[in-house]
Parts: sequence; structure tokens; C-alpha cells
Amino acid sequence: MKLFVRDLTVIDSSYLCPQRGMVGESWILDVVMSGELNEMSMVLDFSRVKKQIKQIVDEYVDHRLIVPSQNPAIRIEPTKSGYSTVDLLREDNSLHLHCPDEAYCFVNAEEVTIESVTQHVYEVLKGKLPENVQGLEITLRHEDISGPFYHYSHGLKKHDGNCQRIAHGHRSPVELLVNGKRDLELEQEWLNAGRISILVAKKMSVSLRILI
Repeated sequence: MKLFVRDLTVIDSSYLCPQRGMVGESWILDVVMSGELNEMSMVLDFSRVKKQIKQIVDEYVDHRLIVPSQNPAIRIEPTKSGYSTVDLLREDNSLHLHCPDEAYCFVNAEEVTIESVTQHVYEVLKGKLPENVQGLEITLRHEDISGPFYHYSHGLKKHDGNCQRIAHGHRSPVELLVNGKRDLELEQEWLNAGRISILVAKKMSVSLRILI
């Protein structure tokens, strides 16, 4: 027996890329589970499976910075208890982060791809589902955005939940209106200027000396 759950949740995260830097991304999660029927003649109660899997994905992957731990350009060092430093070393525009461990999601790969994240989500989930679930298939996919889109990373300092994590992000459509009408040329100009963006409030910026 199989249970298919489409659009179970959306993973909104950022990831480190040696070529592009910090990239915001969004993936839709679909899940197929197979196994023996339980006492209710179900593989898993539909209302429970969505809540359970979403809770696991939210805890370990969503709204985190996904780091390809095997990439030679990335250095990871634990610091004080519960914190780690992650450095993306490049000739120009290196990135240096010092964050609580729950802000990171370390993927055992040289690069972050939809395939490597899919495998990571599978590994996270497979040991945390009921015993009668014997098979698990994970699919990550992008939202079908017909027009232009961009990647951005941000954090919401005053948010009560995980949106306060400074290094998470999204892949979102772009629509710019001028006098109530969509301006496709302006949209393209805007994208060319910042297709991959890190959004920072000016009052949150500090001198590099404070961070060293």
C-alpha cells in the first residue's frame, strides 16, 4: 500500500555556493510512503503524516543555511558550545558566519543541488517514521514560475519563529507595476541588478572589527 502526499510543505532556505555566494531557494516537498497497514487499515493517518513530516523538515532543514560540508572552499569550525563558524573562502567576497548550530544544515556533499538536498531530507526522515512505513520516496521541485524570479536571503530579527535566522531565503516571482500596469522591461532591469540578493537593514550592519 502506498500513501502519496503532494505539496506537503515548502522548504525556504539559503545555501552556500562557491560561485554564487549565499543563494536563497525554495523547494516544494512531495512524499510517497509504502508499507503495511496499521490498526486503522492505513499506512499512516493522512492528517498525522503531514504534521509529523513537516515538523521534522522544519526542525532539521527549513529556514536554515544549507552548507555542502565536503566542498574544499568551505571551512567549518565549532566554537563555543552550540555555535560554529562557517567560512566560504574565495579570492573575492569571501563569506564568514558565526551562528548557533540550529542555523545550519550540513549536507554531506561537495555542492548543494536539488539531488543532494533530496538525499539529505531522505536520510533525515527515514529513521523517524513509524515502523510500518517500509518505503520512502522524496521529491523536491521548484514552484512553476512562468515569469521572472529572483533568489534572496534575509532574516527577520523580531520574528517569533525561525524567520529570525539571518541566513535563510526564498526563490520568488517578480512583478513590478507602473501606473497599475506590469512593466516587463523594468522587471528585467531589476533582475539584472540583483537576481541573487542578501537583504540587510542598514541599522543591522556593523564594523568588521566587531566580528573579528
